[in-house]
Amino acid sequence: MATAPTLPTPSPAKLKPVVVPALDAKLGKGPGKIGVLAFGVVLIIGVIYAGSSLASDLSGVHNSSILPYLLLGLALLVALGFEFVNGFHDTANAVATVIYTHSLEPHIAVVWSGL
Repeated sequence: MATAPTLPTPSPAKLKPVVVPALDAKLGKGPGKIGVLAFGVVLIIGVIYAGSSLASDLSGVHNSSILPYLLLGLALLVALGFEFVNGFHDTANAVATVIYTHSLEPHIAVVWSGL
């Protein structure tokens, strides 16, 4: 009985990573100051809007116990935590192909997948 021929495997010393200078420069670049500032402003406006909407919705409720508020906060924390973790998985699956094929820059691909 004949055995299948095996191919020689190259030694690790012969394997050299391919470095593309343009890609390395794109990956090494951080977010711009204007983008970080705009994100911070939008985040603060969103928190203020959510807080004011919650306060106006709950203004008609007169409850002497703090338990409903604690349970609401816990439910929101659990839901947001799940969405946060799930977003990492969805984003990784959505952008893997476009990053691998160099169709989009990684930062742009991640932002685009969130839209």
